[in-house]
Amino acid sequence: MSKSSSKSSSSKSIIRAVDLNSETTSSLYSNLYKDILELVLLCTITEEPFTSSSSRIYLTELASLHVKNWDKNRVDQALFERLRMSDPSSQLITSTTKRSSISHEIITENRCLHYLSGCYQRLLRQRDYFQLILDDIQKLFIDHSKTAITLPSMYDDQDLSKQWIELLIESNDNSLLCEYIDCINNELLSSITNEIENLYRSVFHYMYKAIQPLEYFSNEIISYISVLTHLSQWSILVQMIFRLSHPKTLSNRSSINAHISTTSGRAFQDTLIGSLLSKSCLPSIPGKPFLFFNKPKLMSERDIEITATTMWQPMKTYQDNLSQLFKAFVKNADARNDVLQWIGDCFDENQGKNKEWSSHDPLAAFLFVSDGFLLNLNVILLNLAKPFAEPYSSRLLKINPLYAITQNDNVHLKDLYKETPLINRQDETEDEKNPPITFNFITEIFFMSHFSYSISIHRLHRILVKVGEELTRIRDAYNNAVKLDGLNHENSIQLGETMENGLTAFLNIKAVLNEPYLLELSNALFTATCSWLVHLASSSSNHNQKLDGEEQMNILKKLPLISEPNRQLSYIPEFIMENIIDYLKFLGRYNTQLFQSIESSINEYINLILVFMGDMNRLRNPHLRATLAEVLETILPNEQENSSRTLNNSYTERIFQEYPLIEHLPRVLLDVFVSIELTGQAVAFEQKFSYRRPMYDILEYLWKFDKHRTQIKKLASYAKRHIDDAEAPLFLRFINLLMNDANFLLDEALTHMARLRADQEAKERGEWNEMPETQRQELESTFQRTGRIARYMNIMGLKTLIILDMITQEIKSIFCHPAICERLASMLNYFLQHLVGPKRRNLKVRDLNEYLFDPPKLVAKVTDLYLNFSQYNQFCAAVSNDGMSYNEQLFPQAVEVLQRIKYPSERIDEFLELGERIKKIAVEQKQEDATYDDAPDEYLDPITSILMSDPVMLPSSRKILDRTTIARHLLSDQTDPFNRNPLRMQDVIPQNELKETIEQWKASRRE
Repeated sequence: MSKSSSKSSSSKSIIRAVDLNSETTSSLYSNLYKDILELVLLCTITEEPFTSSSSRIYLTELASLHVKNWDKNRVDQALFERLRMSDPSSQLITSTTKRSSISHEIITENRCLHYLSGCYQRLLRQRDYFQLILDDIQKLFIDHSKTAITLPSMYDDQDLSKQWIELLIESNDNSLLCEYIDCINNELLSSITNEIENLYRSVFHYMYKAIQPLEYFSNEIISYISVLTHLSQWSILVQMIFRLSHPKTLSNRSSINAHISTTSGRAFQDTLIGSLLSKSCLPSIPGKPFLFFNKPKLMSERDIEITATTMWQPMKTYQDNLSQLFKAFVKNADARNDVLQWIGDCFDENQGKNKEWSSHDPLAAFLFVSDGFLLNLNVILLNLAKPFAEPYSSRLLKINPLYAITQNDNVHLKDLYKETPLINRQDETEDEKNPPITFNFITEIFFMSHFSYSISIHRLHRILVKVGEELTRIRDAYNNAVKLDGLNHENSIQLGETMENGLTAFLNIKAVLNEPYLLELSNALFTATCSWLVHLASSSSNHNQKLDGEEQMNILKKLPLISEPNRQLSYIPEFIMENIIDYLKFLGRYNTQLFQSIESSINEYINLILVFMGDMNRLRNPHLRATLAEVLETILPNEQENSSRTLNNSYTERIFQEYPLIEHLPRVLLDVFVSIELTGQAVAFEQKFSYRRPMYDILEYLWKFDKHRTQIKKLASYAKRHIDDAEAPLFLRFINLLMNDANFLLDEALTHMARLRADQEAKERGEWNEMPETQRQELESTFQRTGRIARYMNIMGLKTLIILDMITQEIKSIFCHPAICERLASMLNYFLQHLVGPKRRNLKVRDLNEYLFDPPKLVAKVTDLYLNFSQYNQFCAAVSNDGMSYNEQLFPQAVEVLQRIKYPSERIDEFLELGERIKKIAVEQKQEDATYDDAPDEYLDPITSILMSDPVMLPSSRKILDRTTIARHLLSDQTDPFNRNPLRMQDVIPQNELKETIEQWKASRRE
């Protein structure tokens, strides 16, 4: 048995058994102190070789004193002598045993802090034996450690900062060493001095340098995060970390690259905290390659899935560690403000990264932090938001909307008041702009989380979509190059490489955004936000948010919301709504499977859609309301082949049948359909069709359910009763725009198909081959672009006709109103003439399927629409009155096509019968027109040149038109057609005297 073991085993029995008289006590303590020398300090005052299992360091000075009675001072003296040794190994007294129980490196340790920490740990491992003197000796080691740190000149040949950081890292897996460090920190940080600050400044700078070359999946970087997490219990260190990590701190200049300005957002990345945040599987600097999917052409779908999973695990582990670090930072109340200030300043300097121009400016990457940096910070903030990220949580009531318009220093997220709000903001009061309050942590994190999502995830999603679009363009160019020049041509090879690089970027970004935990955290925040926004929207207009916990979250019980909108909605930035929409659109495009796992959350999204999609008083931006329809479309069941939707039919049916207040969806849908074209709410002409495409799908799905068809019929009945109201009813505006869409889309489709035919013929005649290569490639590119447009117009044109046919099968009478009927009839005539008349030859291209052009289906659908109104004389008259497209051969020509495409024979018979009726009416109308063909000009409508039946005067231009003409115009454009001044139907002035004069003239002509 070793000396250490025997003494340890006998110490307790000695203390218990001996009657502690003065002499015995003195001897006992002396023996314990002497044992400290050998068992803890690993030193000796004996020159003879040791018979124990460990060697020792000989203390010459202490040995010369021939000490007999040992006490604390003698141990102190021994420790002092041992610490002053520059080469302890020269004083080594070796053990006579072949193998020492303590390593040579530990015994001869010459690094001050390493030696002291080792002594401290050896003492605690034998705490039972040294119980009587434990506190004194512990304090001795701590005091010497403090002295070394505060008076580093005593050890000027040693790098104490490096020693300290090494101990900090070692302490991650060593509880005794951790206790030693904590004791020293508690002593040192109670009153910080320059020496202590310099120590930690050096420690943090050392960590910053060490972290620079590391990747996010390395164990070493996790060790540094663990150290910082542990140190965060001292607020003064957290404050120092964030002060040194702020680019504007002059003392931090040594850690910032010279080429990066302290005023640029990028400078935040070149700091200790920034270097941790920038570690990601996304490139941290421009030009750095992606880490995954490097040979995407060779990868199967299974390979891609496995690679994505390989990315996610280390990425989540790293982000979890970062999140724990920041939780520890903000847990310290004294340092929380410093953390939030740093995040707020970082966002302030990097908000330009979210601007459209930054995606096109190659220098922008050097101005702002990396995408990985912002992605990690977003995950951190989402984790900090978790405690209140739950629908209807009472904690949501602590969110103060005033934060978003506050302009003083009480907010860390600056300039939110400059963001576009959900609704127009009235002039704020001084108390609103500069409230005399300090905002709580929940409010700060709520708005920071959303801002972070907008500048990181939302931006990456936009980039992903653009990369996908660019890949489509490059793929088409590559295919064309291969066709024209062959696979091995330089141009083909270059385009192939570009396509592969683009696909690598696409797959990396897509995988990052699809990380399951990120999506889970996002869903938690967004469902909570939905319930909070609905709460605000359904609160009274003079509602002031209470923060005392007495208020309860509003549960949506009634629609539409008829009260004045809550003023607080004008505080809320639009990007909060955009984030929710962006999240759901991303799932709809790239991760539809997740919808199955968040079924319990769908209710909150439906609530949000029902409240905001059709209410411009609560969501002003028509783009956002239209994109809410896109979101709703993703919930529809998968009824088409190759559809990306995955929700099962039964679940979707429950949503659209049983969900509370879902009966309001048809009204909401028609409202947003109409509103994207209202004056002052207009969107780009072509863009509206991309918005309306999902609306058509939703409407088609809703039509399957009796309850929704009933609601639409109610809207139609109301519109018919109020058709002459000053403000056109919703359904009337809807069907007018529906016909506008059909007219434009089908006309554009036919025009582009004719252009494609002309280009194909020129190409086949060899005309393109005679041109220079550049011009040939340009023509090919234009041809491909024309084809894409034609394909889109064909899809949308047919879809519009399908919706029109679906509605008119059950709703007819309102379409026979003069303002609608003439337009419907002329539209059908125009398309039927192009599809079955002589002009149809212009539409024949080599492969109709490539452009999804289906003339037989179009003819059948147009025929269905004719037959829906076959019993209405007004419609038949309108068809015959169309002098542009109608002629007696139109219907017989259509029948030839219908017979060829096997249209039902009974329907063909009905169509022929309708044609005969219209032909008869046309003859009668021609005779009547001949009676009035010499009408004075003042009796004719100046726009249609038709004899007026109900003339009215427009108040500003003083022009006289027929009431039907101006009513039709105002459905699409609420202005005077002659001077563009605003105009409503109720403002027109009836011209009764002129009307009577016209009637008298007509009567005289009939005699």
